[in-house]
Amino acid sequence: MWPVLLGLLTMLVFGLPLVPAVLEWRRRSDVRPLAIDSEHTLDVAAAAAVFRAMVARRDEKSGLHGLAHRVNALRPVVQVTGTFMPTAAEACNGVCSRTIVTSGSLVLPDSYTFSRDIYGRRGISTGRRNRVQVLLSEGEILMRSGSELQRWAHARSVHVEPRCRLRGPLSALYAIRLEEDCEFTSVSAAVVGFGARHLAAPPDMDATAPAGGDWAHEVLIPPEASNGRWLVTHDLTFPASTLYRGDLVVHGDLWIGSGARIIGSVKASGCIWSGSRVRIDGALIAGGTISVGRECAIAGPIASEREIDVGARSIIGAANKRTTLVAPVLHVRVGTVVYGAACAPEEGKVVSDGNVATP
Repeated sequence: MWPVLLGLLTMLVFGLPLVPAVLEWRRRSDVRPLAIDSEHTLDVAAAAAVFRAMVARRDEKSGLHGLAHRVNALRPVVQVTGTFMPTAAEACNGVCSRTIVTSGSLVLPDSYTFSRDIYGRRGISTGRRNRVQVLLSEGEILMRSGSELQRWAHARSVHVEPRCRLRGPLSALYAIRLEEDCEFTSVSAAVVGFGARHLAAPPDMDATAPAGGDWAHEVLIPPEASNGRWLVTHDLTFPASTLYRGDLVVHGDLWIGSGARIIGSVKASGCIWSGSRVRIDGALIAGGTISVGRECAIAGPIASEREIDVGARSIIGAANKRTTLVAPVLHVRVGTVVYGAACAPEEGKVVSDGNVATP
């Protein structure tokens, strides 16, 4: 008797962990993928799509209970046409706690805090020294000087005036321009310009230009290179006005002279400093800081585990080859253009051309 009970108890102990799997196999109640909070994964386009759907259904009774619950979260809502006019209480304390929705263009007054989301179908122009949570527009967003974005913003194109602070991600379908002294964490668009438009890089610069003009460079063929890869186990100074075809890997610090060109990717375990008008056709990656000189053209991504300083009038990526500029601390000088995204989780800033990186 006791051996039988012991056997049954043993089978029960080993079989209990399999019960959920058997039930799921029989009933299949969890066949849908887990939901993802798109807003907190920095997927601004997905968060914008949800907000856009909430605005479209704010006066409708939706059969989707989850969406209906979110629509209620928009309230109180104020419908605005043209310039936003605050109530007496809002004018007194300088805070608007209503969701603002407009089917046209929206102009916000100066020196106000908007603690709820804002949607403008044709365009949004903030006031100076505004503090906003969310901005969504099907047209253009203009952030006036001294304003601050707390969460995220998305539009067809975005222009951010000087001394604005972007605490959350900013994305656009086409173009973003951040003027001098702007702070940012993440910006993403087909074209991201830093500084005023007239300071942009010359039109003849292209990070993906063909290899024509190599006659002006002294071709470097290191004996240590093999199979298109040059491995250096010490610090290296890459000569100025020199061409190298292949990838370069340095176990140490790397100095790249002015006018050099590398048709490949570059990686260093230490820091990387480049002179002016350096062209790299691949990626630029370092374990330490990266300093890019004036009017450089980098076709691939630039990534550092510490800090990146990009010189004035440089080009990162290309119109047909979007890329990423990422580091915990990122300083981009005016006139630089990035095709793709720039991300700086700790500190990102557009700085003047006062201190130029040197080789």
